[in-house]
Amino acid sequence: MKAWVVHESYKAATTPFAEVPAELSTVKGCKNSFAACQLLLHDGKRNHFVLGREFAIPDEIEIPMYRIEITSELPVTSQFVGYYTGQQEIDFADKLLDQTAKTYPGDRMATVYLEFPLDQSIAAGSYPVEIAIYRAQLASADSLVLSKKITVEVSAFEFPADYRDGFNLDVWQQPSILARTYDVPLWSEQHFCLLEEMAASLAKIGQKAITVIAGEIPWKGWFNYIVKDYPANLYEYSMINVNKTESGAITCDFSVLDRYLNCFFQAGIDQEIDVFGLLGVWQPPFFPIVPIDYPEALVVRYLDEATGKMMFIQQKADLQNYIRQVFAHFKELGVWKKVRIVSDEPKKHQINLFKESLAELKAIDETLQVKVAFDKEDVLTELLPLVDYPVTSYYCTCNHYQELSQSHSGKTQYYVCNYPDKPNTFLHSPLLETRVQGILAHHYKTDGLLRWAYNCWPENAREDIRYNTSSLPIGDMCLIYPAYSGHLALSLRYKQLQRGIEDFYLVKQAERQQPEQTADLLDTFLTNPNSQEWMVDSHQSQPYLFLQTASDYEALRDALLTIIAK
Repeated sequence: MKAWVVHESYKAATTPFAEVPAELSTVKGCKNSFAACQLLLHDGKRNHFVLGREFAIPDEIEIPMYRIEITSELPVTSQFVGYYTGQQEIDFADKLLDQTAKTYPGDRMATVYLEFPLDQSIAAGSYPVEIAIYRAQLASADSLVLSKKITVEVSAFEFPADYRDGFNLDVWQQPSILARTYDVPLWSEQHFCLLEEMAASLAKIGQKAITVIAGEIPWKGWFNYIVKDYPANLYEYSMINVNKTESGAITCDFSVLDRYLNCFFQAGIDQEIDVFGLLGVWQPPFFPIVPIDYPEALVVRYLDEATGKMMFIQQKADLQNYIRQVFAHFKELGVWKKVRIVSDEPKKHQINLFKESLAELKAIDETLQVKVAFDKEDVLTELLPLVDYPVTSYYCTCNHYQELSQSHSGKTQYYVCNYPDKPNTFLHSPLLETRVQGILAHHYKTDGLLRWAYNCWPENAREDIRYNTSSLPIGDMCLIYPAYSGHLALSLRYKQLQRGIEDFYLVKQAERQQPEQTADLLDTFLTNPNSQEWMVDSHQSQPYLFLQTASDYEALRDALLTIIAK
């Protein structure tokens, strides 16, 4: 059995002829944060591993069993890392597992993620850690087969409790998919327990926005009705119950919406409310359209009390009445200024339709604020004067962030989705491409990052996250995973995004101390600070970019901390 202690950003994979991992002897961390690394174990055979002192026998009783024991003065958590199939049928380690015993086949590293939480009470200094690997036996004592020693260096620097506040993170949530994946009724007690867990996980990485669905199926299931490469049901449903009385009046029950909002408010996510389904709803081919007297085919379903039938609003006056009540309710809650009516990637042929639909909404309330994700430069140019909060694709941001930072100062974000090829947050992407998003958010003079999917899981997501792989690179659809335990499973990508947001804070602090020195440091780190030269085309980045190593990131952090300490 061989063992390696490697950087937290290492991505284990079943790639043939992979290089021998670079080992660590020291792991660094700051207070009010965490230190982390990975333990890799491999001998080319199928083995069973156990964390701690649990007695766990594998189904295949003849395979070797190994027990991993970690000794540290510092608190430490250890988790096996699960693999998912990615591009070119290569499996990549990403999912942080709940289970404390796991069998790994011989084609991959047994991967253990180690995290040392460092609260403000922990003194700065060096802390030894010993990792012992025992060969476990069924009827006799363990035998020690190898051990590893590392040192955790705790910096005197302490992140303040509010260090995430300056980074505007918006990862869209998929609440209906959450319920379906766990086979619980939509908006049930079980569903809200999961929503509370989701909100808590998002709050830990500084999420600022709540995804609200106020019209049925705004994305029409992301084409899952015609894309059949892997099974998926991706429809998102409204959280507002609507009735039409016998007298013909539209009435709304906002109790589900209110409880949903409170889940996030209680987790500390209350800066922004993103409302989908009222502007720029997707109209993909071959999907049935509800006829309606309105510029675009919004979908609002209601119970007709006179007939007992479920129906769809088709009259403009009814739709206007519904929208008016939604807006009024947000005002009653005192959150109207936080509400953004969101449109996701309007296309060139939809420009006039967007303008007409926005005019209808403005006629109801001219104080509404609009947030739009733009992936096309010509659409951005045409619609930007109408938009309060522009969010631009990586490509559009590379070319236009300077003018956007002037025209919409304090109101911009950028996003990565199914492109660019790098830097991105796909399953196969090097983990440092997730971490670099914090540096890029600063470079682009944006207020943060948007990611379109936190949990847009296909049907078998506990084992396989592939769906529409010709358009959506594997991993694009989620940042976390469903676990067999009934809880949510975080990922190594999630952890590196957390690191990236820490980097964003450190850059901002260093910039206040030494702006020129910090700018020079970042220019050197990026190798080419001119983002207009970063892309070959709208989807492909220059191959020589974003090849930084873990050592480069550690050196950058050390340099930033040195500037801050002056």
